[in-house]
Amino acid sequence: MLITNVRIVSNDTETGILENGAIYVKDDEIVEIGPTEVLEKRYCNVKDIIHGKGMTVLPGLVNAYVNMESAIFPKFGVEERFGIPENDLYKRIHEALQSIFDEEIFFTITEKIAHDSLKQGVTTVAGSIERYLHKIEVSKTIEAVMNSMPFRFIVGESLKNPEDLQRLIKSGEKPQYIPLNSITSFDDDSLRNLKEFSENINAFVVILLSDESREEKETFLKYGMSNLERLRHLNLLGDHEIIVNAQHFTETDLDIMASTDTMAVYSPRQMMIQSMGLPDIDGMMGRGVNVSIGTGNISDLSILGESQVAFLLRRMIKGTTDFGAVYQIKKILLENNYHFAGKLLDKPIGKLASGYIADFVLYDYNGPIGEGKKPTLRNLLFDFLRDARVYMAVVNGRIAYDSISDDRSDLEERIKEIRHKVLSRV
Repeated sequence: MLITNVRIVSNDTETGILENGAIYVKDDEIVEIGPTEVLEKRYCNVKDIIHGKGMTVLPGLVNAYVNMESAIFPKFGVEERFGIPENDLYKRIHEALQSIFDEEIFFTITEKIAHDSLKQGVTTVAGSIERYLHKIEVSKTIEAVMNSMPFRFIVGESLKNPEDLQRLIKSGEKPQYIPLNSITSFDDDSLRNLKEFSENINAFVVILLSDESREEKETFLKYGMSNLERLRHLNLLGDHEIIVNAQHFTETDLDIMASTDTMAVYSPRQMMIQSMGLPDIDGMMGRGVNVSIGTGNISDLSILGESQVAFLLRRMIKGTTDFGAVYQIKKILLENNYHFAGKLLDKPIGKLASGYIADFVLYDYNGPIGEGKKPTLRNLLFDFLRDARVYMAVVNGRIAYDSISDDRSDLEERIKEIRHKVLSRV
């Protein structure tokens, strides 16, 4: 495949922005980028040529954490229809969804997230789904979606208790991604078993701290230490562990994360809407913690939108007029997302450069970008975010989304049908 006549925002310091550039792709890898006139002559025999018409090309964005069920029921906006408390409502929704859950429903959920992500320029998603044991084979369903629609998924079924863990171990499955939905539900022996199991299959353990305050209190009462101190004591922190949405970290906790190379993922919009409070992202990064961002339970899946909100919130909280200093934090967040995905996929991702995987997005935008004193990414978070639309997405060297031929009305109908079935049981 040869993409010609595009403006390449390479995310590579050596290349920078290349006007009237071209990208040559073979199989799933970027072979070369350069001036259109040069690559057109060099690869004149290529049959699959896409004329970019001056569009802007960026590496595919990475969403570092998604709750998969949010494709059917985002965490917000349903509760107003019912006269019951939010927590009770969503408990009933999960129970109703579990009662009808099967491979077809999960295929639809996964397809919906892949399609909506691609429309936002996101080509890689990491996420968790509630544990529906004995119901589906998650990896096979995800593989089926990826075969029908090129996309990159890293998804695991969340474990809620030691019984879930034992069933997983006995099942013979080898998930790459193991979300842990509670820490206090697991005794020390169970957590040691999880550590041994994850190391044997080279999996990442994702620690979801959605009810962190309660779990912190329980851990202190039972063990006399914080969650992270307990996890470190059990040797359950390191470069294969990820903490999601914790906001009450102490100075000791931050030092533990930095010293163990444990990654962190935050969903700023979800945390803001749920009044969860905001973590000290600046302080974490200052200690060398790898902090990434995801959309969590937010259903629009826009990582540029997530980054913009994170930028505005941090600027407001810091009360500073130093635009550039706060902006730099957001730049690092997006860079960390690529680093995060590179670790999980064990592939070079996030640059338009030779040897990197061929995940990139063509935006129908040819306005100013990175001119004068405006850094490129700062422009992307504001002018570009407002005006640009995804024209085409390429994943693994294949066209995954084309806005001209996109017709997913059948997918929306299937989503509506699942929602109706669930709500009729609620």
